[in-house]
Amino acid sequence: MSEATLPLQAAVVATLKAYAPLTALVGAKVFDRVPAGTAAPYCVLTGWQEIEDGTDCSDASEVFFDVQVFSTAVGRPQSASIAGAVKAALHRLAPATTGWLETEISYRSAQYFTESDGTTTRVVLNFQVLTDSAE
Repeated sequence: MSEATLPLQAAVVATLKAYAPLTALVGAKVFDRVPAGTAAPYCVLTGWQEIEDGTDCSDASEVFFDVQVFSTAVGRPQSASIAGAVKAALHRLAPATTGWLETEISYRSAQYFTESDGTTTRVVLNFQVLTDSAE
């Protein structure tokens, strides 16, 4: 059985970078590691977890990941708009993932935080993915 998170990450990043309502808000600033000096707003994928979920006759995985949104605009409006665009782009998405079949992403939750600088709003959106191995 192959590892499910790498092809899934590639599909998620490609989807987010191609989703016009999100690019209108953050441009191409969707990362798995934020480059030093990157100004907000931006999104970063974090918290990947893969859990084996197979049976005797098939291999499957349950994957969880977060998309974190960072904004320095006053209040929550910009961060909430970005979070809404991320949710719209990914919820119920069935991306093509190499080595995996019947992949579907489901939105689970969003939490809003004010960072210790008192200026930055961070939103953590959590997603779940169920997928079956093509092998």
